Amino acid sequence: MQVFDNLALKEVQSISIDGSPDRLKEIIRMILQELNQMGYSDVCNILEEESQIKLDTTQMNELKESFLNGDYEKLLQQLEFSETINRKLQYEIQKQLYLELVQQKNYEQAVNLLRQLSEYNEKESQVLAKLIFLQEDASQLYIELAIPMDQGEQRLQLYQKTLNLVNFGEFSLKTQFDKVIDQALEYQIKQCPYHNDSNENKNYSLLLDHNCQCYQIPKNNSIIFQDFDDEVWIGKFSNSGIWIGCATRKNSIYIISKESQQKISKAHQMDINSLVFTSDDKLLFSASNDKKINGYDVQTAQLKVTINQHTNEVLCLAYFKNQLFSGGVDGWIGIWQDNGKLINQIKSKVVKNILITDQYMLLHNAAVFSITVIENDFKFNKIITHLEEQEIIVSSAISQNQQFLVLNISKEKPKLHLWSLKTFQKLHVFFGFQVKGIEMKCCFGSKNDNYVCVGSQDGKVHFFNKNNQLQQNIIDGHDQTINYVDWHSQTAQLLTASDDKSVKIWIQDQVTQQYIINVSNEYDQPSNSQYGEIEEEQDDHEDEEEYQQQSEGDQSF
Repeated sequence: MQVFDNLALKEVQSISIDGSPDRLKEIIRMILQELNQMGYSDVCNILEEESQIKLDTTQMNELKESFLNGDYEKLLQQLEFSETINRKLQYEIQKQLYLELVQQKNYEQAVNLLRQLSEYNEKESQVLAKLIFLQEDASQLYIELAIPMDQGEQRLQLYQKTLNLVNFGEFSLKTQFDKVIDQALEYQIKQCPYHNDSNENKNYSLLLDHNCQCYQIPKNNSIIFQDFDDEVWIGKFSNSGIWIGCATRKNSIYIISKESQQKISKAHQMDINSLVFTSDDKLLFSASNDKKINGYDVQTAQLKVTINQHTNEVLCLAYFKNQLFSGGVDGWIGIWQDNGKLINQIKSKVVKNILITDQYMLLHNAAVFSITVIENDFKFNKIITHLEEQEIIVSSAISQNQQFLVLNISKEKPKLHLWSLKTFQKLHVFFGFQVKGIEMKCCFGSKNDNYVCVGSQDGKVHFFNKNNQLQQNIIDGHDQTINYVDWHSQTAQLLTASDDKSVKIWIQDQVTQQYIINVSNEYDQPSNSQYGEIEEEQDDHEDEEEYQQQSEGDQSF
């Protein structure tokens, strides 16, 4: 104990804050509070003697004495004088008085006081009432109330509760040391440029500046798919990470992997706006300005389904719980089975993007500067709120844990806005990338979705930390504009698609061998199919053909 005492004294005596005697006094009193709570009373006495700073003021000592002596009338006067009395504290004091009246068998006053207690907490008052009738064996009731049976311990507990409820004078009665440490750690985390919330990174120390490593950023290029027939406007991982779906300026669709590359020439007659894989990765759906939705077999690149019930441009697709969602210019959202059968229609405005979580459907309305949040009850008729912006929303994405939304705002002054889907409040704004008249996709990535990623017109990829608004890293991705980024949640690989007619795969680990694959040398699948189109008056029977099962195991890039 003497060694600890000496160390504590040296630590306090070494504190020197020029021109701030009040700050030094505050630090010493916080240390005294923490040491006292830890039970090091000898250390507290030595520190008080050496520093001439007392933990308890005269007023606080009198207050503590009133608690321990059970002088509740004087206690209420002291608290009322300090303007810290509140209803909860009054209830706790009256409850202690009730316990003592029961122990004294003064049941008449106890019952009168119980009536007042029931007005504040009826449920607990019912348990307190049982003490009158179960004096012989009341131990279980005291356990249920979380109150010790000894009167001295009860009064001390009440004193501790009071410390947590009031702020007395210039110095809080509640121990502040833990709170100060928490605030310091929070500040360290906000200043950490690569902070992540993974379990292996939870052991923070204030002895060193907190600094996570940047290993979670996939900045090493492992595969280059090149020689697409034109600018690559869309590049998207399948759910398993085995396949990639791409769409080019020439309206061609590519279904590619490291082992196989298939091209569907002129998959649509007009621009392709969206691609989405089914949950089992058997089909890839595409939406176009030609008013059609096509579904292709991922293994063979054959056209399996064509949906042509939209009467205007189809701008977006989403896939959720084995259902395909489509939206566009014609003012309604279609919900479809994989075989193209219409399940439901939802009235809407012009929809630029559809995002779906377990709780909400989020609609990116092209005509207004907002995101409409709708309750996901499979009826989709109850609007929860609107996330209002002041500028054009270019693109949008939801984090894997469904707690955050990122919006790419404005084509002229580019920035990303991070929103909370719990509070529907805007959290951060990210700057730094270049956009001019181009619609660029943004996304979340890494463990716990710690990063936000977006391409740039100068061919760079920008990473931002969603926890502290800091730009983390920039990688030189392509020679021309990056139109699309997709960060796979399971494989941690990043995909970038560019105007330079290439798609690149980025990984976290060091690359021992880089693969360059020419997609132009692979088989060109014609866009027509034996299955034809599904017209508006379609058969109700479902397509019973079984698609070839995908090989099992981890075949990601």
